[in-house]
Formats: sequence, C-alpha cells, structure tokens
Amino acid sequence: MTQKKLIAIRVDNNLCVGSGMCVSSHPDKFALQPDGHAKYTALVLDEVAAREAEELCPVSAISLVYEEKEPQ
Repeated sequence: MTQKKLIAIRVDNNLCVGSGMCVSSHPDKFALQPDGHAKYTALVLDEVAAREAEELCPVSAISLVYEEKEPQ
C-alpha cells in the first residue's frame, strides 16, 4: 500500500464563511484572518488535525493536498 505525503492544507476563501469551527477545534493550527477567512497557521503540517477540521467545516472549505507520484 502506497502512503501519500501531505504537502499542504488549503482553505478556499471563496467557500470559507468564517464559522470558526476549525479554529475552535484546533486553535493552535488554524486562525481567523482580518478578512474573516480561516487560515492554517501551524509551521508543521498536522494531518490528523487538518482532517478533523476538514470534516467539521460546514462549507467544505478545507482541503488536504497530497504529493502526486508518477506510476512506475
């Protein structure tokens, strides 16, 4: 089984409504910006926290980006 490597955690500003669910669940990983949108702010990618925030987001604005490997 191939394990994918997480390379980014994105918050789509076009979808984010600033509900703060991600910030409430992981205040050490997410923050609300002055424009009202959430942002992943931790220096280290935390897949477990990001996945939980992704599931909690009421508008599905959070996505996890994985490295794509070419088939060999």
